[in-house]
Amino acid sequence: MEDITRRNFLLATSMTLGSSLISLARLQQQPSSLPVRLNSSGITVLMADRSQRSDSLKEFRLGSIKRFWIENWSRPEEYFQWTVESPEAGPYDISLLIAGGPQIEVEIAGPQISSAALLSRHGWDKVNASTALILPKGLSKITARLRRNNEEPLKTLESKRKPNDWFDRRGSGLHLKSLELTPAAAKSNIEKRVKALHSSAEWLAEAKYGLMFQWGDWGYPSHGDRKPWPQMINDFNVDAFAKMVEETGAGYCIWSATWRGSRFPAPIKAIDRIVPGHTTKRDLIGDLIHAFGKRNIKLLLYYHPGHEDKTWWAQNWVSIDRQERFTDNYCSLMNEVGERYGKGLSGWLIDDAMVLNYPAPFERMTKAMKAGYPERIVSYNSWILPRVTEFQDFSFGEGFDAINHWPTDRKGVFIDGPQKGQQAQFMDILDGPDWGIWKPETIIQPPRFTDEQIADLVKNAAVQRKALSFNLLMYEDGSVSPQSLERMRTVRKIIRGK
Repeated sequence: MEDITRRNFLLATSMTLGSSLISLARLQQQPSSLPVRLNSSGITVLMADRSQRSDSLKEFRLGSIKRFWIENWSRPEEYFQWTVESPEAGPYDISLLIAGGPQIEVEIAGPQISSAALLSRHGWDKVNASTALILPKGLSKITARLRRNNEEPLKTLESKRKPNDWFDRRGSGLHLKSLELTPAAAKSNIEKRVKALHSSAEWLAEAKYGLMFQWGDWGYPSHGDRKPWPQMINDFNVDAFAKMVEETGAGYCIWSATWRGSRFPAPIKAIDRIVPGHTTKRDLIGDLIHAFGKRNIKLLLYYHPGHEDKTWWAQNWVSIDRQERFTDNYCSLMNEVGERYGKGLSGWLIDDAMVLNYPAPFERMTKAMKAGYPERIVSYNSWILPRVTEFQDFSFGEGFDAINHWPTDRKGVFIDGPQKGQQAQFMDILDGPDWGIWKPETIIQPPRFTDEQIADLVKNAAVQRKALSFNLLMYEDGSVSPQSLERMRTVRKIIRGK
């Protein structure tokens, strides 16, 4: 849970604002008329911020790498347009990553025929066009517009906006992230590859709940200055920590390998090759796996790409238009970590996927994260937006607010909504004021939920087979709030019966 997408977004919004299955658009810092070559065997992403478009459409971006969406789309004369180059003639299925309201209709026009996408719900969704778009071989243009029969649905959308909803807070009109084009002839093959890389995450539903800790080289004690790297890692009492997690009844633990810093608490050679001094001799991850294994608790790692660490980022990032170096380094790192820990590492949660990596070679990245243990589960954070890829196993679930929005099947897999097809998992802050302690003299706040509130929350989630991950703040010495522990004991009694 990264700075912009989680904690400071309210403040920010008050300001002026290698896989063969993925063909990345030739991105430019400004809207481009350069043709995007379509992938005849995989998905091509047409980014809204790289379209030729009406001047009235506004881009929401924070900094050089935080690309969110294009907004203020509300009139039929407004348009998005891309020039594409198809290697052969044929039909392409179209999906839109879009936010709007029910009964709003978008027309997607090609050189020969048009298709339409009808929105069915409020907010963000992944919406399929009704028919495939027929494209000729060679160059052609694709245009997206609102149809002229949207006057009443748009009025309804504006009348139902809620000031506490991220989409509604951004103002009037629709938001568009991208169009995804899939060759109809390749669809079956893509689905087979997704299935082959899929791992069951039903054990999350069986576990029912777990704990999360964003603790690392950014941390501080309750008073005074923090220890130099890597002393805090060397001094950490793993057995005491694992015993504490066990006492809460948690079935799994999400541990932040990185967050506000990119130093990794284990001897990973791939990291040392990129930036020396960002690892440790002590294998804290391995120690956690050993301690949790004795207690039948699974370990998952949260990973942040590290753009707040200038030294690390300079060796990984070229630009949002050129992510090859980042992807190569990322996959090398993930391969080594996966092979090192094997089945001891049960899963990955990757932050910043929708605003940084997308579009990306997610198949390649997911394969790297499953190295050493094919059943390891993977999730990419899409925040409030729809799923970034089908090459993942469970929902990142940032926040408990949407817990009742979308139905699940008997296994706990979403059967509808923006995260359709993903095992349901939600995470949120139990105490705060943040996801981790990264400032001196931080005072941990009381739990956000009373005993009654947390009881209702976990009972409801258990019925729906939606796993809940409670994030607790932890000081440098491994101590947490006694009040937060007591809330988790309440959860244990409700779910475990003891």
